[in-house]
Amino acid sequence: MSEEDLSKVYTLGWNPGKITTTKYVLYAVQIAVVILLSWLGAVATPVVGPGIGFLYWAYPFFVVFTLWWGIWGILGAWVGSVVGAGLLTGLPIIPSLFFSVGDLVPALLIFLLYRGYLAKHGVDPFGRDIFSKSGATIWFVVWVMGITNIFGGMWGVWVLTELGFVPIKAYWLGAALWIIGDAIVLILMPFLSRYLTPIVERYGLLNKGWIS
Repeated sequence: MSEEDLSKVYTLGWNPGKITTTKYVLYAVQIAVVILLSWLGAVATPVVGPGIGFLYWAYPFFVVFTLWWGIWGILGAWVGSVVGAGLLTGLPIIPSLFFSVGDLVPALLIFLLYRGYLAKHGVDPFGRDIFSKSGATIWFVVWVMGITNIFGGMWGVWVLTELGFVPIKAYWLGAALWIIGDAIVLILMPFLSRYLTPIVERYGLLNKGWIS
């Protein structure tokens, strides 16, 4: 399929098709995967406070899931963080909900960029060309590894600092480790996208819009 055709098929349309039972199962499974990886990242490489892991393995996966499944991937990023990096590490529900906006917003912004502007300007909406096109590489580094990642780190640690779970003096250290660690694991995302997206596409399991 040509780049122009991709931008017409995979869009920011709200609900262009029917959701199958298979897709509902996939949506549930991907949320469970993100919860598990969020928990592992938070407890295996802890830094300045609960819920913060240096290597947050869920990040590259929920980015790919978001590009594949729209709002379900975004929901998975948020729920995964609430439960995996929040509740399962000992954070109460309210801090977990606010802290996890640091994953919700990046996932949302990444989907908007790739399915909207970039798809209309010759960049693959699933990020399969990150290593083969300079423009796609730049956008990935600046937007995914940079801007949205920086927002997530600064927001998440700020919430925990304000609520007393992280010492104020540890804010910048915690934010820096969050951002650097996420940038490291995000190197996996282009590989996941390039090699797994064709398989998911072959079985007709990619969302054409936000919902289905």
